[in-house]
Amino acid sequence: MAAQVTTGLTQEMSTYYEKVFLARAEYEYIHKEGAQLRTMPKNEGKAVNFTRHTPLATATTALTEGTNPAEVALTATTVSAQLAEYGTTVKISRFLTLTSIDANNKEKIEVIGQNMGETLDELTRNELFSGATVQLAGGKAALTDISASNTLSAAEIRKAVRTLKNNKARKYQGRGSYICKTGPFPAYDLMGDTTWVNATTYDNGAENIYNGEIGLLYGTRFLESPNQKTESSTTTVYSNFIHGSDAFGVMDLEGDKPQLYIIPNTNIDSGNTAGRFSTVAWATAFVAKTLNANWLINCKTGATA
Repeated sequence: MAAQVTTGLTQEMSTYYEKVFLARAEYEYIHKEGAQLRTMPKNEGKAVNFTRHTPLATATTALTEGTNPAEVALTATTVSAQLAEYGTTVKISRFLTLTSIDANNKEKIEVIGQNMGETLDELTRNELFSGATVQLAGGKAALTDISASNTLSAAEIRKAVRTLKNNKARKYQGRGSYICKTGPFPAYDLMGDTTWVNATTYDNGAENIYNGEIGLLYGTRFLESPNQKTESSTTTVYSNFIHGSDAFGVMDLEGDKPQLYIIPNTNIDSGNTAGRFSTVAWATAFVAKTLNANWLINCKTGATA
């Protein structure tokens, strides 16, 4: 996410802008954690195919002595996704730049960085929402049956973990765990469980902590995002995504990664003949895609608060 600037900015100012931008954007981007992170080579089109091979049936019948194993066919499922472009531009007047107490437009740059982070996070979150296998809290049959008392609980986590294990979902290497993305309200209920382990108790420098990680329960690491997906029903229903490794992927494009563009008012051209404004923008090519719905559970719950 290196900042692209014109020669109208000093190198020191370019570096300053870049650091502000990254700090704000990365803090808000939680839902990508645990994804397959890929960059598509340029000049290879905009469609990408992921291939998932189907496991073979076990071979439990003994071979006849002196004969080769019987041939079996490999089968595979292709998951297709297509890159699309996203971005935002903000125009800042020269007069505002010269009179505002926001020196060097620091706060404005931070807001644009946050917008990029939240946009990409929401695109990823929405793909998880549309691609996951649904688990309704309390064993309810319909969304309208969920009440505020059907919270994200240890029992719901055990049920989701059981499903993932039964579907042979892979745990994350080096951590031996699954991941759950939740929000402040469901997390509040879950953290009251006596089996909950706060991240502060095991983050001793040796653990590799995810961005937004708050705790651990039944072999699942929990990440809290303020950008949680909700639905309006008889109560507010919260989506909590529990998944294994390779359940979903996010991809950007070589040469068009998420990036900040700053054009100061000193850059005079036909579109800004009197230099009366600066522009700050971000843009990228991006796609998020569910790769295996059996390894991605959306546990829909209420919340007591």
